[in-house]
Amino acid sequence: MKRFTISFHVIFLLCIFQSGLLHAGNPMKTYEGTWKFTAEQAPFGYQAGTMTFEIKEDTLTGYLKFAASEYIIEFQNIEINDKGMNFGITVEYEYVSIKASVKDNILTGTAASPEGPVSFSATRVVKEKK
Repeated sequence: MKRFTISFHVIFLLCIFQSGLLHAGNPMKTYEGTWKFTAEQAPFGYQAGTMTFEIKEDTLTGYLKFAASEYIIEFQNIEINDKGMNFGITVEYEYVSIKASVKDNILTGTAASPEGPVSFSATRVVKEKK
């Protein structure tokens, strides 16, 4: 009887933990939304803009728009890991890999441009309620 009770409790706890894991927060939601970024070390025209991340069909997608132009650049190869996220963009025919993470609702990271690393920071754009 004692063995049955222990087994029952172990199975019960496993079920509780499993259901908690199934309903754990979606890490993509951490990045979802529009972020206003600045990159002071970037070349002129690439120093500010917005990054928008969207969840479509259970996949994180997004695009970047520099403040100095209307051109939209799609994100490529978005991957989320324990340390944050990795993705890339193609600017003037050059692939630029980007590493970023969120802490205290501020997105920070580094873009590995052909001219060298460029640090950036971004704050989430909060939509005004109507």
